[in-house]
Amino acid sequence: MCMNRSSIVNRRWARWAAGIGQCLVLASVAAGCAKTRAQTVPDGPPLAMPSPPSRVFAPLEEEPLVASPVADASPAPAPAVPPPPPPVRRTPPPEPEKPAAAAPPPSVEAPRELRAASLPADPEAERRITEILRVAKADLNRVDYRGLTRGGRESYDQAKGFIDEAEKALVARNFVYAQTTADKAAKLASELLGR
Repeated sequence: MCMNRSSIVNRRWARWAAGIGQCLVLASVAAGCAKTRAQTVPDGPPLAMPSPPSRVFAPLEEEPLVASPVADASPAPAPAVPPPPPPVRRTPPPEPEKPAAAAPPPSVEAPRELRAASLPADPEAERRITEILRVAKADLNRVDYRGLTRGGRESYDQAKGFIDEAEKALVARNFVYAQTTADKAAKLASELLGR
């Protein structure tokens, strides 16, 4: 196949033009990445550093410590106040002796359990607490446990636990704690019902 001379020359010029174009692009990219640095003129010759001073320590001369004179200031005499009279102890008058035969023999009782009994503020407190517990139990019985979410089941179990604790506190006569736990159980039960 015969090639036209002009087509060969055109191809050479095209390659040459493409090569020059690539060189120009590379040169412009390289120039853009280069940093220009300002040239500074040194201020002068470097400073001459003096040598450090010699480390000779003179011995310390300690002067003896002298106590400063204390002013002779005696405390002012306290006003004379007579001491308070000792408290008078009164002895109770002796009781007349009772015949020993008339006294019944002391009975031996079992030791009592000591515990702090919290009395209700009024006689109706125990009845109110049991009423709160009854309502909370009724509310929980109306809740479908299987239809609850995981959080709802946890709330249900907490309410049951509060009811048990309140009943134990009522038996132990701890009305304050029973009231608190009964209120918590009633609140959780009513929230589960959607009230």
